[in-house]
Amino acid sequence: MTLIPNPLCAVGAHGWDHPDWVGDFYPDEMPPEWRLSYYNHTFTCCYLDYAEWAQQDEATLAQWVDDTLPRFRLVLQAPASPLSVQDSASLAILVPRLGVLADAASLSEQIIWLPDEPDWRLLAMQIQARAAQGVPSYVLSRESRLSQLQQAVTLVEVLGY
Repeated sequence: MTLIPNPLCAVGAHGWDHPDWVGDFYPDEMPPEWRLSYYNHTFTCCYLDYAEWAQQDEATLAQWVDDTLPRFRLVLQAPASPLSVQDSASLAILVPRLGVLADAASLSEQIIWLPDEPDWRLLAMQIQARAAQGVPSYVLSRESRLSQLQQAVTLVEVLGY
């Protein structure tokens, strides 16, 4: 298996299954199980809390990998305790799409959380500074504000990442 290197900057939300996006982003008639595949054509990463990824069965995790493009990355919250055997098995399935497994300390190193009112100039400088050091950045929205995410995608495209 050939792994695609992590992008220098990826943009996404906390999760992809947002019912309030139906009609504005997801077509009204789209089944929920198609949302990840649709989401990853616009956004290049997604953040999931530990409980959101660790409770999934292996078939679901494998489907996530199959439903996403090689450039897509999952940013996963690490468990508070050491990885269990099941966690390790789950991560082994997700390796082709794993961007970072982040504990509280490393969250600030690679994740830039979009604030309520982003300063786009400051965000651009943060992305460029990290890219100059070869450090991938994951620009994420906790609140999953669609318009902000779309503006962040445009910013990253303009910056050439």
